Amino acid sequence: MITPIIREYFKGLKEQNELDVVIPDLLTSMGLEVVRRPVSGNRQYGADVIAVGNDADGERKLFVFSIKRGDLTRQEWAGADQALRQSLDEIKDVILNNRAPEHQGLKVVICITLGGIVPEAMEPLVNGYMLSNRTDALDYQVWTGDTLTRKILDGALREELFSGELRSLLRKAAATADDPERSIAHFERLVAKVAQGEADPVAKVRILYLTLWILFVWGRDAGNLEAPYRASEIVTLRAWDLLYRQIEGDRGRRLDASYSFHQLVSLHLQIWDELYGKKVLPHAGKLHVLSFAVGSVDGLDINLSMFETAGRVAMGGLWQLWMEPGEGAAPQTSDLPNWPARRIAEALGRMPFANPTLLTPFADHHSTDLALALLLLCSVRDTRDAARRWVREAAQRIMIAYRHHGRYPADDGSYGFLLRHPESATDEYRQAAMAASVTMPLLATVAYILDDGDTIAAIGEFQQAEASKCSFQAWVPNSRTEDKIWQGDSWQGSSITGLKVGTDGSELIAAQRAEAQANPDYPALSAIRLEHWPVLLLACRRLRLPVPPQLWIKLMDEMRPPEPAKGNVEAAGDFSGDGKTT
Repeated sequence: MITPIIREYFKGLKEQNELDVVIPDLLTSMGLEVVRRPVSGNRQYGADVIAVGNDADGERKLFVFSIKRGDLTRQEWAGADQALRQSLDEIKDVILNNRAPEHQGLKVVICITLGGIVPEAMEPLVNGYMLSNRTDALDYQVWTGDTLTRKILDGALREELFSGELRSLLRKAAATADDPERSIAHFERLVAKVAQGEADPVAKVRILYLTLWILFVWGRDAGNLEAPYRASEIVTLRAWDLLYRQIEGDRGRRLDASYSFHQLVSLHLQIWDELYGKKVLPHAGKLHVLSFAVGSVDGLDINLSMFETAGRVAMGGLWQLWMEPGEGAAPQTSDLPNWPARRIAEALGRMPFANPTLLTPFADHHSTDLALALLLLCSVRDTRDAARRWVREAAQRIMIAYRHHGRYPADDGSYGFLLRHPESATDEYRQAAMAASVTMPLLATVAYILDDGDTIAAIGEFQQAEASKCSFQAWVPNSRTEDKIWQGDSWQGSSITGLKVGTDGSELIAAQRAEAQANPDYPALSAIRLEHWPVLLLACRRLRLPVPPQLWIKLMDEMRPPEPAKGNVEAAGDFSGDGKTT
């Protein structure tokens, strides 16, 4: 049964920014109109949420919710700061005497709302208070975790919207939250089935939002947030696919769709903060601490895990940049105070020098995580020097590894291949293992943006003298991308092949600029057209697609004047899912 799963979920929710965030969405799914939501920093006078709608008796009423987490204790009832009894008194004294004119004639129901239960020892106190204060115009209700569970199952997760099969998948995903691979397999099936259903897109996203919350709380209780984090990426992308048409539609639908998507992104970032903001960033600059935390002595495991971590940390910072005022169709350089993004960028800038494995990507698909990290560091003015050092060190180490048959970035990023790489110290093996590269032109591009001429010249000489048979490449969206990328399909897009770095990088930049100007599919992408560019970056990270050069061109134009166009694009071939053609 799914009921215990949901009941424990409500019991595990914290009061602030969790239970008080979920309640309004639950009320909306029940058909009530939420007229007041929690606002950080504002005095609530006991009323966390206010809604208007029909009660079970059919009468239209004003519902005022005072919310507390977990089971009600004697301390929380009357002994603590902002105790429940004090909140109920404030609602009577302040809220009820300052109602909007359109609510003056409505009967008021004050809802004592708990994530847990009212223990038997507390029932006389609660019941006595309600009996003493009931009037013809004022009533009380107690909503416990059981009440909330029943209302979810009768509302957002009712049978016609959330079938028995979906309930089973949610139960399995939550119950196996401590086993991320099993949990995410169940959750991915759930997301696909909800997305394919017949409900309104906003209703589908509300269902996905609630199921993600449930998985998050169970993962947190199990001490493993890997499955909730991966699930939040999946849900964010599918939600965008469901909502973007409404976000650019008429005003009424646009507001509902935009709010639903913003709520989902906020939950994604809340999960990110629990996993990375609280557990990773405080240790980012401590020598080898994050590498040791991988829990393996194998260099490959550490390398793979650290690049995954760097990419996820960077995505958190890029989302924060987007959410600051003045966001646009590409990352904005940040001179304004942006403490969340700046703090993330500063921590990220310390990571490769405290964990040197980040200076040597073993797989070419690590170029995606590396690009996201460098994009954040370049977008925040104070961390550009860290980006410059990272690029210089990575380029030097890759070229040394290639020359001496070490672990240079291989095209085949499968774990089995990387375990054996390099299998041979021959030119033939080396040319086959790195027949194409997204990493090297990425490093050259960022070096150009940061005016590091020595690194550009070194990469250009390396390409001409030692890696002339390696095709330097980039990836761009094509006409198939919009219909596939948000649903997790990597078989779309096109590759730009035959990029030449040259002696100063100008040829490389000119080729990418020419592609950016000639490609109509990038600006037509919904995430770019509607100025939600982190959605595209999130899709690239999850699917291991290279970050399109258009984003670098935009950032470069803010930092450096455009160079005259010089074409050297050899071909633009169909993308086959691995980031390159040869």
